[in-house]
Amino acid sequence: MSNLDPNLKKMGNYASIVLVVIGLCLIISEFFVHRHGEIALEDLPIFPVVYGFVASVFIVVVGIGLRVLLMRGEDYYD
Repeated sequence: MSNLDPNLKKMGNYASIVLVVIGLCLIISEFFVHRHGEIALEDLPIFPVVYGFVASVFIVVVGIGLRVLLMRGEDYYD
Protein backbone atom coordinates (compact mmCIF):
# COMPACT_ATOMS: atom_id res chain seq x y z
CA MET A 1 0.00 0.00 0.00
CA SER A 2 2.95 2.32 -0.36
CA ASN A 3 1.51 3.76 -3.61
CA LEU A 4 -1.57 5.09 -1.80
CA ASP A 5 -2.02 8.86 -1.89
CA PRO A 6 -1.24 10.33 1.57
CA ASN A 7 -4.29 12.61 1.38
CA LEU A 8 -6.52 9.63 0.64
CA LYS A 9 -5.06 7.71 3.57
CA LYS A 10 -5.56 10.73 5.85
CA MET A 11 -9.17 11.06 4.68
CA GLY A 12 -9.75 7.36 5.40
CA ASN A 13 -8.34 7.78 8.90
CA TYR A 14 -10.64 10.76 9.53
CA ALA A 15 -13.64 8.82 8.23
CA SER A 16 -12.81 5.89 10.51
CA ILE A 17 -12.49 8.18 13.51
CA VAL A 18 -15.83 9.84 12.70
CA LEU A 19 -17.57 6.46 12.39
CA VAL A 20 -16.11 5.25 15.70
CA VAL A 21 -17.20 8.47 17.46
CA ILE A 22 -20.71 8.16 16.02
CA GLY A 23 -20.88 4.53 17.15
CA LEU A 24 -19.71 5.40 20.65
CA CYS A 25 -22.27 8.22 20.88
CA LEU A 26 -25.03 5.83 19.85
CA ILE A 27 -23.93 3.24 22.39
CA ILE A 28 -23.78 5.85 25.16
CA SER A 29 -27.21 7.18 24.17
CA GLU A 30 -28.63 3.68 24.71
CA PHE A 31 -28.42 4.30 28.46
CA PHE A 32 -30.29 7.62 28.34
CA VAL A 33 -32.94 7.18 25.63
CA HIS A 34 -35.79 4.76 26.14
CA ARG A 35 -36.64 2.70 23.09
CA HIS A 36 -40.08 1.15 22.77
CA GLY A 37 -39.38 -2.41 21.67
CA GLU A 38 -41.93 -4.90 20.47
CA ILE A 39 -40.66 -7.53 22.91
CA ALA A 40 -38.95 -7.22 26.30
CA LEU A 41 -35.62 -8.34 24.85
CA GLU A 42 -35.46 -5.21 22.69
CA ASP A 43 -35.59 -3.00 25.79
CA LEU A 44 -32.23 -4.29 27.05
CA PRO A 45 -29.34 -1.81 26.76
CA ILE A 46 -27.15 -2.20 23.65
CA PHE A 47 -29.40 -4.96 22.30
CA PRO A 48 -29.28 -3.56 18.74
CA VAL A 49 -25.47 -3.53 18.87
CA VAL A 50 -25.24 -7.14 19.98
CA TYR A 51 -27.97 -8.25 17.58
CA GLY A 52 -26.32 -6.52 14.62
CA PHE A 53 -22.90 -7.98 15.45
CA VAL A 54 -24.28 -11.51 15.82
CA ALA A 55 -26.24 -11.15 12.57
CA SER A 56 -23.12 -9.94 10.72
CA VAL A 57 -21.02 -12.82 12.03
CA PHE A 58 -23.79 -15.25 11.06
CA ILE A 59 -23.91 -13.87 7.51
CA VAL A 60 -20.14 -14.19 7.12
CA VAL A 61 -20.08 -17.75 8.47
CA VAL A 62 -22.97 -18.82 6.24
CA GLY A 63 -21.25 -17.16 3.26
CA ILE A 64 -18.05 -19.09 3.93
CA GLY A 65 -20.05 -22.31 4.17
CA LEU A 66 -21.87 -21.59 0.91
CA ARG A 67 -18.58 -20.82 -0.82
CA VAL A 68 -17.17 -24.18 0.26
CA LEU A 69 -20.36 -25.94 -0.77
CA LEU A 70 -20.89 -24.28 -4.15
CA MET A 71 -17.37 -23.46 -5.33
CA ARG A 72 -16.20 -25.19 -8.48
CA GLY A 73 -12.65 -26.30 -9.19
CA GLU A 74 -10.24 -24.04 -11.09
CA ASP A 75 -10.34 -26.28 -14.16
CA TYR A 76 -14.14 -26.73 -14.19
CA TYR A 77 -14.62 -25.16 -17.61
CA ASP A 78 -11.56 -26.75 -19.26
